[in-house]
Amino acid sequence: MEILDLGTAGYTGVLEKQIDLLNKRIAGEVPDTLIMVEHHPVVTLGRLGAESNAFDAEYFEKQNIPVVPSRRGGEITCHAPGQLVMYPVVDLKNRKKDVSFYIDFLERTVSASLNKIGVPAEHTPEERGVWVHEKKIAFIGIALKQWVTYHGISVNLNNDLDPFTRMDPCGRKGTRVTSAKECLAREVNMRETKKVFAEQFARDLEKAYGGIKLEEIWT
Repeated sequence: MEILDLGTAGYTGVLEKQIDLLNKRIAGEVPDTLIMVEHHPVVTLGRLGAESNAFDAEYFEKQNIPVVPSRRGGEITCHAPGQLVMYPVVDLKNRKKDVSFYIDFLERTVSASLNKIGVPAEHTPEERGVWVHEKKIAFIGIALKQWVTYHGISVNLNNDLDPFTRMDPCGRKGTRVTSAKECLAREVNMRETKKVFAEQFARDLEKAYGGIKLEEIWT
């Protein structure tokens, strides 16, 4: 398995990279890959939020923050520098083919990673995403093609939370959000934190699905 750190990059370009890796993974030309990235500010609409009114369009227009449709599951969320986004491109067709199991896996590995940096996060199948004391810290929206995964999960680490007050995150009114920075009263080191998340992901993927060989490639 490869870890691909794209630094800070635009949403559209990273999506193109995902689709390229997705098609190559389906063809067996590349190994499973975990993309890690921070995005330039953007609002994304999942399949359930394609015609959503659950955000302040005027605010985002004035802030020059684009609103981009996406084929991932879920509704509306936003990305910005300081938020870690993880896009696993993983072939499940010869493993456990269960979407709920995969979503649980993602939420568990993010919760465990946050716990390791001191954030008391937890997940529950009844409330999708990852939570800290009834505030949401991680947001999930996945897609699969021929049982190869793409899209994934975003985790609020050091990012500005104000844009979330201008929307109903995941289409749910009244959802409060938090970040590692807010929980710890300090910024986290992104480089070190990415390594924690990557290593936890690889270990948990091997435990959940087996047969994983980790190769760290930081570019």
